[in-house]
Amino acid sequence: MKDISLHDNGFEAVFRASKDGLGIFREGIFFDCNQSMLDLVGIADKEQFIGLTPFDFSPEFQPDGQVSAEKGAKLIERCMEEGSLRFEWLHSRFNGEPFWAEVIITKMMMNDEVVVHANWRDISEKKNLELEIAAQKDAFETLFNESVDGLCLLTSEHYLDCNRAFLDQLGFSKKEDIIGLTPMDISPEYQPDGRPSEEAAVEIIENAFNKGSVRFEWVHKKACGSEFWCEIIVTRITLGGDDVLYAITRDISEKKALELQIVERNAALKDSNASLETMINDLKQTQDKLIESEKMASLGSLVAGVAHEINTPVGIGLTGVTQLMEECTDIRQRYDKGSLTENDFEDFLNSANEIADIVKKNLVRTAHLVRSFKQVAVDQTSEEDREVNLKQYFDEVVFSLASVLRKASVVVDIHCPDNLNVITNPGLLSQVLTNLIVNSVNHGFSERDSGHIAMTLSELNSHEFLLVYKDNGKGISEENAPKIFDPFFTTRRGTGGTGLGLNITYNIITNALGGSIKCRSKEGEGVEFTIQFKVTDRLL
Repeated sequence: MKDISLHDNGFEAVFRASKDGLGIFREGIFFDCNQSMLDLVGIADKEQFIGLTPFDFSPEFQPDGQVSAEKGAKLIERCMEEGSLRFEWLHSRFNGEPFWAEVIITKMMMNDEVVVHANWRDISEKKNLELEIAAQKDAFETLFNESVDGLCLLTSEHYLDCNRAFLDQLGFSKKEDIIGLTPMDISPEYQPDGRPSEEAAVEIIENAFNKGSVRFEWVHKKACGSEFWCEIIVTRITLGGDDVLYAITRDISEKKALELQIVERNAALKDSNASLETMINDLKQTQDKLIESEKMASLGSLVAGVAHEINTPVGIGLTGVTQLMEECTDIRQRYDKGSLTENDFEDFLNSANEIADIVKKNLVRTAHLVRSFKQVAVDQTSEEDREVNLKQYFDEVVFSLASVLRKASVVVDIHCPDNLNVITNPGLLSQVLTNLIVNSVNHGFSERDSGHIAMTLSELNSHEFLLVYKDNGKGISEENAPKIFDPFFTTRRGTGGTGLGLNITYNIITNALGGSIKCRSKEGEGVEFTIQFKVTDRLL
């Protein structure tokens, strides 16, 4: 081991000029450092630094739970045995502020004494990005694994992954039973309409890859051989650079049985008026269940839309971090080879800042998506009143429907004062707005390339408000206008419409919100809904 002196001209020049924090200690106590080290730990005077130990700049415990002093002593011991050691460490500045550093400690001889040369480089920004991405990944995996709907990932040929709910639906015990299977392996030979399942599945998968998302009903076959109806939403996403399909599967056997029951009941009405009262009661129960099913179907669409929305910013974030890691590796190699120039380092810093800014913006957008989805989804399944700002909540609901609106090229403008803070059931307002917007997209703009929706909210008194909802769609015919709030009335019976959306909206407004709703429309001139509703309380 070469013996050097601190006053060796070459060594001292590199030591003093280094941008990394450099220090030298023996028997665990610092006796010299450069200015970068003082700047890094927040000490102005070198004399204040000399005599301290590396553990004076460490929290009591490291993130893995180990005592900093004990873990550090073991690392120094290894350095003494191996000669040099590189690791990451959570430090704290002199004022107690924590920061992450990449540490290189090297055993060396100086003036006939064994000392340790310490090189500290601040990597807090990199570590924070890594931790944020890890937290987002955990959140997405939790959303996937804990969903009550069956969720799975598949290619055009076979299944890649699934959650517990999907296994339960199909009667399998572990993922390995599903992964590698094809949709045909868990489907009967023919669907109820007589079409071969294989032919129908190929067409649906092609449509999903081409259009981006497909929603349909399907009969699956469980492991035991029994069959059940399900509603499936298939969305194309990018995973690891490849396009795959993300499928949401919901068991609707009860709903289908109820639909069959309605058909049978309607046929029975023609034969006997004596069963009319019983029929009305049964239909009322069926309607309630279908309304609940409609709400859950709406939530399922929201999940698919949010998953699709989240994919883009997360993909950009991952790409940015990957590029940053590659540039870090490149700059490290140049540094180790001694070929690193000041321009190289400045270029690296500029690039790192740009990448970090891009990643941060995309992570913020992802967090916003998750928060919006979480709150709107909770509100739609809750019946509790809470405090809301009407302008902010209307924005959240529209934000949660961004995927649906963008696919239809629909722009929504909200005109509402910023100070309308109230106590109400936000889930009811969310259901009303969602039904109106989805109705405009599916009906008003179904034959158009784009559309515009305007919502204007004003205050009638302290507990009552007026909402005017307008779209510039194709409007409603004079013949159909009086029937739009009737249950089960729809002009899209053959394409998945239940006819309950506006009926649910009418009941919510007139009953739960104690208000009224009126519709004005002409064919070709769009539609206008004038809605009055009440809130539980008004907050100043």
